[in-house]
Amino acid sequence: DCQSTLTGHSGRVVSVAWSPDGKQLASGSGDSTIQIWDSQSGACQSTLTGHSGPVTQVEFSDAGTLVSASEDGTTRFWDVATGAQKEEMPGEQFTFSKGPSDKQMAGKYVVTKQGDLLLVDLRDTAISSASEKAEQNKKPVAFFRAPAPIQTLQRAGDRIAVGCANGEVLHLRAAFLVV
Repeated sequence: DCQSTLTGHSGRVVSVAWSPDGKQLASGSGDSTIQIWDSQSGACQSTLTGHSGPVTQVEFSDAGTLVSASEDGTTRFWDVATGAQKEEMPGEQFTFSKGPSDKQMAGKYVVTKQGDLLLVDLRDTAISSASEKAEQNKKPVAFFRAPAPIQTLQRAGDRIAVGCANGEVLHLRAAFLVV
């Protein structure tokens, strides 16, 4: 169920991240900007500028700080409330705890991207723990077709953020994902 389509980036969205409280969603784009979205209303709360190259990764380090990495070789720390840059470091000095993902696990469900499709499958965990057997024993539960190829996805509870090649961010909800 698509809750909202968030538009504002002029380049492909390659990274998305939920805030710790789930009230905000950050998106990093090939247009060198970061946008902070209100997850309830879908409104853009701020656009963070400062990177001179595509933003490749965003992550909330806590409720008040967003960290971003860019092809410009820098890692930047941002104040989420004001949009002000707190600090800048050379990119290689920071390691994100989680990287961009093609797959997100949610209990017995696995959420994956394939081109412009978001797929939700039920894993048959009783068969085997071997990854190839687990892949063979997936049962389709739901799918969603995005308006463009999916670049990244991030799940938080029953919500899924999807970054697309056309610059859109989709906010999806799948109540059955709550485990």
